[in-house]
Amino acid sequence: MTEADKSDLGIIKIHNNVIASIAYLATLEIDGVSRVCDDMKSRILRLIGKKTQSGAIDIRQEKNEEISVIVPVILKYGYKIPDVATKIQDRVKAAVEEATDLVIRDVVIKIKGVDK
Repeated sequence: MTEADKSDLGIIKIHNNVIASIAYLATLEIDGVSRVCDDMKSRILRLIGKKTQSGAIDIRQEKNEEISVIVPVILKYGYKIPDVATKIQDRVKAAVEEATDLVIRDVVIKIKGVDK
């Protein structure tokens, strides 16, 4: 499926926030992840009482409709960073492709810190 795929009843569009939410939830499934980093927008939304499930995850779509997902995370202390990062990449790619049929070109993991 492309982002704006046609069906018999019309066009189906998947917003980047939906893709980010899928990536967010998939990231939290990985053992060793403490949390996904927030951005200013998600902090403000939480302050006014609206929940977001995308944090600071960035979705970038190329002209050929391949998608890059950038996931900033805080990891738990005591886990091997490369192992956790690889598991996040695999899980996010699988979850987004399974749910949307979009082509994920790459998943970039940005380790922003370590928690206890």
